[in-house]
Amino acid sequence: MLEKKRDFQKCPRCGSKLVPTLNLLEGPSTDWLECTECNTYVDTYIPMRHQYEVHRDAHRILGNFGAFGTGKTRTSEKELEKHILITPGATALVGANVTSQYEQTIQRDFERSFPLAFMKNKSQQKSYIDFVNGARLLFRPFDDPDKLRSYNLSFGLIIEASECNADAFHVLKTRLRNTVACVFEVDEHGEVVRDENKKPHVLYDWRKLLCESNPDSGWIRTDLLLVADKIHKYGSVEASFEQDPLEIDPMISAHVASTDVNVYLPPDYIAMNSKNKPDWWIRKFIYASFSFAEGLVYPKAADSFIDPVPIDPTWLRIAAHDYGLSDMATFVFGAIDPKEGLLYIYKDIRVNNRNIKELADIFKEAAKDIPIGGWYTVPIIDPKSNKRDFNKKDLITHYSEYGVQFQPGYVNLEARIFRLNTYFETGKIKIFNTCTGLCKELREYKFPEKTLGQTKNTDKPIDARNHSINPIEWMVMELPADPALIDRSVYNAMGKKISEEVKQYDHGGWQLEDTDYVSGDDYYGVDMQGIYN
Repeated sequence: MLEKKRDFQKCPRCGSKLVPTLNLLEGPSTDWLECTECNTYVDTYIPMRHQYEVHRDAHRILGNFGAFGTGKTRTSEKELEKHILITPGATALVGANVTSQYEQTIQRDFERSFPLAFMKNKSQQKSYIDFVNGARLLFRPFDDPDKLRSYNLSFGLIIEASECNADAFHVLKTRLRNTVACVFEVDEHGEVVRDENKKPHVLYDWRKLLCESNPDSGWIRTDLLLVADKIHKYGSVEASFEQDPLEIDPMISAHVASTDVNVYLPPDYIAMNSKNKPDWWIRKFIYASFSFAEGLVYPKAADSFIDPVPIDPTWLRIAAHDYGLSDMATFVFGAIDPKEGLLYIYKDIRVNNRNIKELADIFKEAAKDIPIGGWYTVPIIDPKSNKRDFNKKDLITHYSEYGVQFQPGYVNLEARIFRLNTYFETGKIKIFNTCTGLCKELREYKFPEKTLGQTKNTDKPIDARNHSINPIEWMVMELPADPALIDRSVYNAMGKKISEEVKQYDHGGWQLEDTDYVSGDDYYGVDMQGIYN
C-alpha cells in the first residue's frame, strides 16, 4: 500500500542515522532527511493514491483538478521537485494569475522542503533559483501572456489555472520545447538517429505542463478536461463527462478528485465546510463538479439536446448570422414544426477569416434545400455588425450585393435571455447534438462568477463563446411564445390578409352575379340606418 509506514530513522544506503536537512530558507526541511555519514538524501513524502497516479502519468499535459483539501499543491510541488532532480539543465516555470497566488502556496512549500545542498544560487529580485545540476526554476505572474513568449521550457506549472487567461495556457504549450528533458536514440558512432524528414528518434521525453485548479466551467473544462485522452476520477466525483471523439488530444490527461479522497483530513472536515453552504458551492468545492449550473445563463439548455430527426420539407425555416472576421462567424438554421409547436435547431456552421463573398457563398450553400416560400422571415444578422465599415456601408448592404438579404436582430440582451430561457424551460426548442459548437457554448455561457457573499449574478453574461448562442436568441425574438401559433397567412400589398379580405365580402352580392339584388345593409352586413341615426 502507498500509505504504509516506513522507517526513516536509518539511511537506506549505509544504515547510519538520518536527520532533517536544511531547506532553501536554511531551516529544517519539511520532507527531506540526510545521512550523517554518506551524503545520502531521503524524501519522506508518501503520496496518496490519487497523488501517485498524477506522478506516474506520462502524458505531456496534465490537468490536476480537485476540490478543497485534496492536496493539489502538494502534488504539484513534488512534481516540480522531481523534474528538477532528474533533469540537468532544466528550465522550469511556475506561475499564477497574480504573484501572491504562487508566493503563498507553491513557492513557500518548495522553499521549505527542497534541500539547501542542491541550490547553487538564488535571486530574489529576478525571482529565480539555480541548482547544482544546472537546472533553473523561475516564478512569474501569468497576467500578461505576451510576456511568456521568450521562454524555452522543459517544465511548466500553472497554479489556480481557472483564474488565468486561456491564452497563458496555450502560449506555455508552445514554449514547452527544451529538449534537455529528452533522450534521443544514437547509433554506434554516437550520432543521433533521424528519420527521412531529419527528425530525431526520441526514446524518452518527460517535458511536462501541469495545470492545477479547483473545478470550473471555463477554459480548463473545455481546453483540458473535455479533450483529455484519459480522465481519472477519485472519490465521490460528480457526473460523467461528455467528450467529442474528434477533439480528443492524446497529449492531455486529466485527474479529478473530491475532498473525501484525503484520508488525513479531520473526520468532520466535509460536514464543517458544507454546513449552510448553497448546493452549487458544495458540488463544486467538495465533490469536484464541473457541471454545476450555478451562474449559467441557460441552465436548462442541455435538456434540449437531441439526436437528429428528419426535417419535414414543409416546415418553415429561420436562420441567423453572427458576423466575424478574425473572430468566429456563425450561421445557425432552424425549422419550425407547427403541429408540435417546436423550433428545431438543425445546423450550426462556424468559420473564421472569411470575406463577405465567401460568407455569402457559405450561406447560400447551406440554404439551398429551403424551397421558395419556405422562409418564416428574412434571415437575421447581428444588429451591431452594421457599423463596422469605415465607409458607412453596413453589412446588410454588403451581403445584398452578393445575393443574400438580412435583417437586423433584436438588440435588447435581457429580453433575448428571458425569451430563450422560456423556450428552454417550456420545451419549445430542440437542438441537434450534431451542432457541437452551439451545444458546447450553451454548456459554458455564464454570468461572472459570484461568491458566497453575493445574492445574485450580474445582469450581463461574460461576452465570450456565444457566437452561435446570439443567433438563436435573435430567432426566438422573431417567433411567438408558442411556435404552434405562427401565422402562415397570405397578405396583399397593403399588408392585409387575403383570407380576411375575401371573408369581408363573401356574404354580399357581386357584379354580374346571377342573384337577386341585395340592399346596402345586407351588402355590408351591418345596419346602415342604425349607423347614421
